[in-house]
Amino acid sequence: MNYESRSGRRHSQFRILNPEFIILFLTLLCLLLPTQNSTLDAWYYAACVRHEHELLLPHHLLYNPAGLLWTQLLHLLGARPDTLAALKALNALAAGAGLWVLGRILRQLKLPATLVAPWLLVAGASFGLLRFATENEAYVLPLLFSLLASLSWARYQTAPAPRPGLLLWSGLWAAGACLFHQIHFFWWLGLLLGTGWYAPRKGRAVLLYALPALLVPAAYVAALPSWHEPLTLPALWRFIFHDYYAGLAGNGVSAHGALLTVVNLGRTFLQVHGSMPALARAAPGLAVVPLVCAGLLGWAAWSGWLAFRNRRAGEVAADVPPAGGRAVCRTHAGILLAQLAFAAYADGNAEFMAMLPALLAVVGGGWAWLPARALAAAGGALLLWNLAFGLVPQHFLRFTNPDQLLTRIPARPHDWFLLDNHNLVLNQLHYRTGNPVGLPNVLAAPTLLVQRPGQSAPQLRAWVQRQQRAGHRVFTDCLGGPRLLDRAQIVYGDQNAALLQGFRTVRLDSFPTFFGPRYLTEILPPAAE
Repeated sequence: MNYESRSGRRHSQFRILNPEFIILFLTLLCLLLPTQNSTLDAWYYAACVRHEHELLLPHHLLYNPAGLLWTQLLHLLGARPDTLAALKALNALAAGAGLWVLGRILRQLKLPATLVAPWLLVAGASFGLLRFATENEAYVLPLLFSLLASLSWARYQTAPAPRPGLLLWSGLWAAGACLFHQIHFFWWLGLLLGTGWYAPRKGRAVLLYALPALLVPAAYVAALPSWHEPLTLPALWRFIFHDYYAGLAGNGVSAHGALLTVVNLGRTFLQVHGSMPALARAAPGLAVVPLVCAGLLGWAAWSGWLAFRNRRAGEVAADVPPAGGRAVCRTHAGILLAQLAFAAYADGNAEFMAMLPALLAVVGGGWAWLPARALAAAGGALLLWNLAFGLVPQHFLRFTNPDQLLTRIPARPHDWFLLDNHNLVLNQLHYRTGNPVGLPNVLAAPTLLVQRPGQSAPQLRAWVQRQQRAGHRVFTDCLGGPRLLDRAQIVYGDQNAALLQGFRTVRLDSFPTFFGPRYLTEILPPAAE
């Protein structure tokens, strides 16, 4: 098909769906709409960068050092932004750079020009990218490095003459991605297997690609002393796989994990959260958004089906990429499946699916028969939905409000606080004070405390009574207030009131949030005492 020899109307549409415009537009959106409801990890990484400690974290070794270099560069340029805000801006710029590299990959596959921009819109408007491009999380920078690895690898596969140096570059970028986040090992491995399968001189090609991977263990060896560990193989092994030994990165296959995998796979493209009903009640006009998006997605699916049927019937050209391009598409299809499989193994971890939209776009480079307007409609639906239910509310509305707790807790070191999101509060205190140890008087909600090994409801009640008899007051923010359906609610439910049954409770203060006030409640001894 000659997409560029159509009518003037199509040329006008092409200007609107220009790849550079899509990249610039999405990058500006991410820069202008950073979330003000940062996660506990986002606060922790920002605290590490701000106070220059705990920089080398094994699961994503280079993320905090890159953030420190970025903030120091801003300081050299005379800018003094808040550290957390600066790190969010870094991720927004990295997302834009990643989309630019993705566009280069699609052009390398000889994809028709009018399909490049729609695929960039689909990948860039997916919630898996937007949520981390507006947050201080460690998933966008490694994606940029993996895409750079894939660009070098695609250039190697599609070059008219062998260019072995491209394999070295590809291996170097892929190794860098693994140092920014270990989850990108599967991307590195997929390109390695693809090299062994498709390269003409397999042994030499595999060696050239794999050689830069030696930088990964070298970097971990250099980082080991910062953890005050001996330079031994067992210590190095424990350091590299710290998060897996701690149970933070993989829990195995289960029915519960399979359910979360399906849910979070959907959330990788469309934001779905327990906050949506409250948003719809507050802004009834949002009810139009699902209707518009359903219409756009339905029309896109129907158009895609018609194009697929016509292709099968031979009414349109197959438009398959050349042999090198097919190798790129098939290799990245394998990477996509491997990344999804590991995310499922990690209990359906949504963060480990952040790269799937970009991988889908690379695989989609072999689907040149798809109508550009159908892809554009799908991308437009994703963008509208994720702006309405994701970026805009997260930027303008406050879902949590622990400010008073951040002043009250340090002022009461002998009292206890059982908090709904205690790690978020601890990390915000870490960001404010520079103290990475945390406060011993801040514990999780009762529902979570009884889930710990060796703990039970009677033990919890006995502990509360012991603290009260010793003259220590016990507070919680887990009673009353809005309860949104999130992962913790699905997994553990809300047993706080039942676990504290029999104690007297008095509300002392309230913290306004968009969903309604949350309350600080003191837990008092039973009336009989």
